[in-house]
Amino acid sequence: MKTISTTLVTVLLYSCAGNNNNEQPTVLKQDSISIPISRDSSRLVKASVNKCTIDNEVASLGIGLVIAPKTFTLYDDSLLAGKPLAVDMNEQNDSLANICTMVFDPEYGLMHFACTGETENAYRVLINRSETKYLPKKQIQFETWEQYLLHSFGVRRKTTATEEEDKPLTELHRSPSDTAAILPLPAGHEMFCAMQVQGDWLQVKYDCFYNDEDSKYEGQPCHNFIDKCDNAQTGWIRWRQDNKLLIDIFLMP
Repeated sequence: MKTISTTLVTVLLYSCAGNNNNEQPTVLKQDSISIPISRDSSRLVKASVNKCTIDNEVASLGIGLVIAPKTFTLYDDSLLAGKPLAVDMNEQNDSLANICTMVFDPEYGLMHFACTGETENAYRVLINRSETKYLPKKQIQFETWEQYLLHSFGVRRKTTATEEEDKPLTELHRSPSDTAAILPLPAGHEMFCAMQVQGDWLQVKYDCFYNDEDSKYEGQPCHNFIDKCDNAQTGWIRWRQDNKLLIDIFLMP
């Protein structure tokens, strides 16, 4: 299902403030993909004509994400004085050929840039993992990582494959500490609703409806129904470590 609520997707306009990664701004269903898009496994696809996929690693997670509109311009300099690069998500064989963003699915109008800082008029963003560009503030929208997580349709722990099983990269703890007690989870495919953020830790509540074949809440953001899960397990997971995401973030149902 494709009810795009980008950023998720209820994108709101914010100023680029706050620092989740010790970086100072410069005066800036179970088989789904990672950050983007959907809990529907049909989105396991390549995203564009270049080698960019829907979910791409970046050198720094920065202070949040910039959400670009369908058409926008990129600059090489913070003063926005140089020749701009015009980008149009509808022209996937042209202006997008050499651009890869952290979240990249132009077919559905999704280009989310890791934002590493801001100037008075621009956000400093990353493309192609570590290349710095600038986006005029008047064109785009910004969300801190906290806002981005809390606006999601749901989150899930990433796993690493072993010979015996897929092991989660993070455990569900009673409190936001690696030494806190680990909480058990019900059998089946997991999905959580993000409740609050404390640094690298995310408080989550288990989505008790996710394994229902005919859930009456299908297609809704988790905050619309998560309070109906009265006895669901609630705890804390690490959502990042250094510049690595430890969770999948779902932008649509």
